[in-house]
Amino acid sequence: MKQMPLSRKLIIILTSLLFAVYAAYNVFLIVRDYTILPPPGIIIYATVALMFAVFPLYLLTAGIQGKKHIRFLIFRRISFIVALSVIFLLKLRMIPSVIASLDFSKPYTVFYVGAYLMTQAALLILLIFFVFVLGRFPLYPRALVVLPVLAIILFAGSLALEAVLYFVYGIGLEANTLRTLVIRPVFYLGFICLSAYFLFPPEAATAPPVKQESNTNP
Repeated sequence: MKQMPLSRKLIIILTSLLFAVYAAYNVFLIVRDYTILPPPGIIIYATVALMFAVFPLYLLTAGIQGKKHIRFLIFRRISFIVALSVIFLLKLRMIPSVIASLDFSKPYTVFYVGAYLMTQAALLILLIFFVFVLGRFPLYPRALVVLPVLAIILFAGSLALEAVLYFVYGIGLEANTLRTLVIRPVFYLGFICLSAYFLFPPEAATAPPVKQESNTNP
């Protein structure tokens, strides 16, 4: 990471901290409530904590490159895809109850469903971007910018809708005010920063070209 721009280093550090906090929060819930949590609840919290712990490891190893690290790089990529997919699927399981809560005569339900759908759409966009677009600059130059920006807009929109839910309707999506005002923004800001990280060119693209000696043979 010696040649990594300072702005990229800062976004890596900030994003890693945000995801680490969210992972630690889920571990805290297990430690605090393990006596009353059903086994499926413990499994879900543990899975979420593990998946969010993958993101800091992925980001903090961004400077590792080269053929000698190929196995680690493959593992790193697969781990990221699995983590993002699991988070998307865990949230997807909520869709029946979320849709069932929709009542157009109650505006706050529209905000709630809107925030959920925007979050899921953003996660899916990031997953598609990472699996099919990232690293294929000659094929998808516009998508390399458009998809992360779109994900940022959707995550920011979800955060804004949840802010309306809390500050206008007094509805928080966490157990208490402190967690609603801290943990929900941590979740969204983590993914906003992750999306912004993908807007930076990859390490190989920013490295200075290798100077080649000219051929002096006649």
